[in-house]
Amino acid sequence: MRFLVFAALWSSVFMVARVSAQTAEPEEEETRPAASDGGKVEVLPSRPIEQDADQLNELVAAETVDGLVLVVTIDRASVTLDSAVPARVPRRLTGPDRKIAGDVVRTTGFVNNEEIASTVTPDNVVNASEGGGLVRTERRQITIVLAAERPIESVAIDAPATGAIARLDVRAAYAEYCKADPTGKWCPKAR
Repeated sequence: MRFLVFAALWSSVFMVARVSAQTAEPEEEETRPAASDGGKVEVLPSRPIEQDADQLNELVAAETVDGLVLVVTIDRASVTLDSAVPARVPRRLTGPDRKIAGDVVRTTGFVNNEEIASTVTPDNVVNASEGGGLVRTERRQITIVLAAERPIESVAIDAPATGAIARLDVRAAYAEYCKADPTGKWCPKAR
């Protein structure tokens, strides 16, 4: 019983403190001058961060690798390239030996018919349909991430779930990059 009386007393004190805090006059906030008050806005030039002091770039460099991101549409046995973009890609998504449950799409990157990259990607050929249960999707779009230290010329796509096999030319993926920087590492060297 004492505990209930003590709890009731404590809660009433707490409620009074909250009510009095709400009715007190708000403190005036210090206002800083703004450009509209006749102040002056100045845009400072950017200053590069020293390489050894930039922890974010160190983390990103450790977790990503150079590569190619592909988006393909698989429709039964046909494969169509929707887009291909060179990018820094997450290292964890690029392994050819990743453990993936269910169907997979196997992708291999080539330069002069030499295999330089490979990966497996989940194939969402089986989906859950509301009121219909599990259904097979014959047409689906898949995003593939390949790690590559040099430009990929073509990729081989194998989607066993629907028997889709294709070899696609992806050299055009590097065109925009090379237009902006012809001496970049992803551009063909002048012979």
